[in-house]
Amino acid sequence: MKRVIVVYDDSLKPNKEIRTITGDKTYGETIFKRVTLKDRMKQEIVKNKNVLRMLTLDADQSADKLKDDLISVTSDPENTSVVYLYSNYGLADTKEFQSLLTKAGYINDTFSAGCGEEAAEVLLPDVATCIRQLDLLKERKVVAERIETEAFMDLSVLGNFLTFITSGFDARYFNALAGDEHTVTKRSTKIEKIKSEYNFYYLLPDNMKMWFVMPYDYKEDKDSASYTMERFHMTDIAIRFVHGAVSCEELSDILDKLFYFVKLRKSKSVDGKTAAEVADELYVKKLKARMDDLKKLPEYAQFDALISMGTDYENIDAIVGHYLRLYDKVAKGIAEKDAKLVVGHGDLCFSNILYSREANLLKLIDPKGALEEDELYTDPYYDLAKLSHSICGCYDFFNSGLYQITMERDMKIRLSVDTDPQPYMDIFKKYLEKNGYSYTRVRLYEASLFLSMLPYHMDQPGKVFGFLLNAIRILEEVEECTKS
Repeated sequence: MKRVIVVYDDSLKPNKEIRTITGDKTYGETIFKRVTLKDRMKQEIVKNKNVLRMLTLDADQSADKLKDDLISVTSDPENTSVVYLYSNYGLADTKEFQSLLTKAGYINDTFSAGCGEEAAEVLLPDVATCIRQLDLLKERKVVAERIETEAFMDLSVLGNFLTFITSGFDARYFNALAGDEHTVTKRSTKIEKIKSEYNFYYLLPDNMKMWFVMPYDYKEDKDSASYTMERFHMTDIAIRFVHGAVSCEELSDILDKLFYFVKLRKSKSVDGKTAAEVADELYVKKLKARMDDLKKLPEYAQFDALISMGTDYENIDAIVGHYLRLYDKVAKGIAEKDAKLVVGHGDLCFSNILYSREANLLKLIDPKGALEEDELYTDPYYDLAKLSHSICGCYDFFNSGLYQITMERDMKIRLSVDTDPQPYMDIFKKYLEKNGYSYTRVRLYEASLFLSMLPYHMDQPGKVFGFLLNAIRILEEVEECTKS
């Protein structure tokens, strides 16, 4: 059996329709469930013990460089097969894909594999054959015996791409999502949570139901509960935002709709004490409870030490203390003066907003849930703080791993995110001011969101530390806002 080298050809740019989602990214650079398609493919390829190496060919790489790499990675090129894989094909069946990788170790002729007219991959018997046919491979003109397979999905077809990307609902560990081209079924062992999400829609005022995806067919047994929804073949805004595919003009269109939703939210007057208690529960008590949870985790001491060593704060408690002082200065007592509550989504971040500019359609998914009408109501700023942590706080970039934490020469730890959010922040700030909301309060509450999330993201400690550094950055901005 021969060893196998996989060449991942990522030189093809997506077409205009796909680029409305991916921006200027290649197929391989496209992020799906927090991982690029290239890395996702690599994760599957390295599972096959017969694969020697995966090489990448991008648009800027010369053919000569790839030829040199092909020769250098194996000591026995005559007994090393090559699988030439095109990046615009995603995996539809990993078992069939693994079978093709294994078959590549036994071939003595050239074969092409795919499920349409074009080949998704070409299997070549040795390195020399690959090098001889490299120009034809790049131009997708190799003539070879055909292997029919259902292993791949052609992502250059918009419908396929949308199906592929929208199958990536970022459900928490206790959720299971299944469905087909037309529906999505959400199931969980957290029965009360599923029931409250289902009931939320039917408790909504009629004029707010248009914004939400309608759940139906609720089912419950002793172990789990589920409900079904129509599948909308639209991407959530987070996917497009992290790919740089949302222009400032389009963000304005999105915010037009979202602030219309905010304006339409049903409100009710309450006494000042009740309004203050709701605000304190969301922005103070929850934060303190989450900090108690964080301190129980073994990683807490490491984070504390890093904060002490690399920032101007003595420890995490000092960050929380700074937040609480700003809360007293900026927000304490404000809720009592404007004593009302509103029907809120409860988690109005970009990953919970489906949007199609072409169809001028926006739908909200994954609300907080409610079992009775009173549970629909929340502080008027909470949805805006959630929205802010996507626009201003770059939350979705953290989720996609698009940030860096470095130690600088002055021994200070620096956070950088792979975007410049300022143009989007400026637009968001204008919408807040136009609709009578305080930008400073929104950002202050946003800082509490980042701090409150810490114990629930410990599967990725680096991201948790990034959240901490981001909270510091937000608090410093809020501090400056209070001085102006």
